[in-house]
Amino acid sequence: MWGRNDKKKKKRMKETSTDTVAPELQTDPNPDNLCDDCIPAKCCMYFSVEIDEPEDMDDWNDMLWILAHRDAEIYMNDDRWYVLVQNPCRFYDPIKKCLIYTRRPRICRGHTWDDCEFKDDYNFDLHFHSYEEMERYIRTELEEV
Repeated sequence: MWGRNDKKKKKRMKETSTDTVAPELQTDPNPDNLCDDCIPAKCCMYFSVEIDEPEDMDDWNDMLWILAHRDAEIYMNDDRWYVLVQNPCRFYDPIKKCLIYTRRPRICRGHTWDDCEFKDDYNFDLHFHSYEEMERYIRTELEEV
């Protein structure tokens, strides 16, 4: 359930068009800090880690265990599964923005303006916000099969 090889960990980049960009983001951002105009910094409010696709009821039960923890969610998008943890970055300040922008981690540097969540809502194929949601899904969608 927990491992992935490097090939499977590579992120797929989502193409976006300026037609869907919020008007406040359609101007060229500050080239020194692309996040200057981004409030509330959605990407700094959570992190996601890819997990293996559930193959049996033991895997689904493991995912229920994850959802038993506060601020944890699970989603599936483009046939790939993720744990999402709603936990803000400790270096984000609502006034000063990223306190370590010039030395931020590789994942933050790799998050491009085109990937910015600020301009779009999340449209995951499946999204479980709670233990009860996934339990209901298992009961209605999986146990009938």
